[in-house]
Amino acid sequence: MTLERTPIDKLIEPAVQKVAKTTKGYFLKSEVVNEIRAQRGLGSALAKIRATYTEWKFDQVILRYVDRRVGEVLAMKDTNGIRVYECYGAGNRERRWLPLRAMTADMLRAVMQETRVQARQLEIKGAGYEFFIDALAKLPSTATVGEVYEKVAPLIREYRAKAA
Repeated sequence: MTLERTPIDKLIEPAVQKVAKTTKGYFLKSEVVNEIRAQRGLGSALAKIRATYTEWKFDQVILRYVDRRVGEVLAMKDTNGIRVYECYGAGNRERRWLPLRAMTADMLRAVMQETRVQARQLEIKGAGYEFFIDALAKLPSTATVGEVYEKVAPLIREYRAKAA
């Protein structure tokens, strides 16, 4: 089934652009979601939906959809395959977002360092999977991780301790 673009979908990119332009420095994803909620009476429509269908929480379904779509827009790439927006952690729950073209060298260094840390974490995680694969290779092809878990887990802990 192919779904058509909804009126909410049409609000998302302009809202991201508006919030990115009106903030000084970075912006938060929640600020974009709030901007969308303020558009065309969406907030009052959500309140009506919440009051009408209390037990189903359809308003939360719509807000989750908006949040997911905002995330997709923030992750989009330009014609060169380079992300239009970048984010970095700032010690709180939400990440800070900026148009890549507005970032200074210091900001970009911080994003680059965070990306390297994430890459290292993924490398360590992948190495743990290799321990499981090596152990499973010695068993029939129907064997599962559960069958080798107790034997492999200490090896993974040891590897992570050395890698840290």
